[in-house]
Amino acid sequence: MAEQNTDHPQIMVMPPMVFLGYLLGALALNWFVPLPAPWTLILRILGGLLVIAGLLLGGSAFSHMTRANTSPDPHQPATALVTEGPYRWTRNPIYLGFFLIYLGFTLLAGTLWGLLLSPFLIWTITNSVVYAEEVYLEKKFEDLYTSYQSRVRRWL
Repeated sequence: MAEQNTDHPQIMVMPPMVFLGYLLGALALNWFVPLPAPWTLILRILGGLLVIAGLLLGGSAFSHMTRANTSPDPHQPATALVTEGPYRWTRNPIYLGFFLIYLGFTLLAGTLWGLLLSPFLIWTITNSVVYAEEVYLEKKFEDLYTSYQSRVRRWL
């Protein structure tokens, strides 16, 4: 039997699937129990801006990881602790980018379900992914990571 590589966070689910699941859930809820957003045009413009902001934030974070020669794939070993770029303000800029994209798409769809589900989404991603990543990074980078943790917030 082949030995499994355990030099990566022991996450429960792939992060993009969590965000996609919540987005599809918000859209399905809106189909069954419509919760239309007021000020449709303003919120749709805001939704578009949130999608763009999320893409820029996530793209920047992804770029900083690849420049540091470490993989953003949570099933790969971390080879460096990235603390530059958006990682100076949040320890999870890619997930924050996904969250902005999620909110943006729900506003573009004209529903407030995405806003109502937001706390549950943050809870789910924190408990199913972020905690496991933090345990892994603390074990892998020890004092370097705990120092970083004390300076930079998990989300904002």
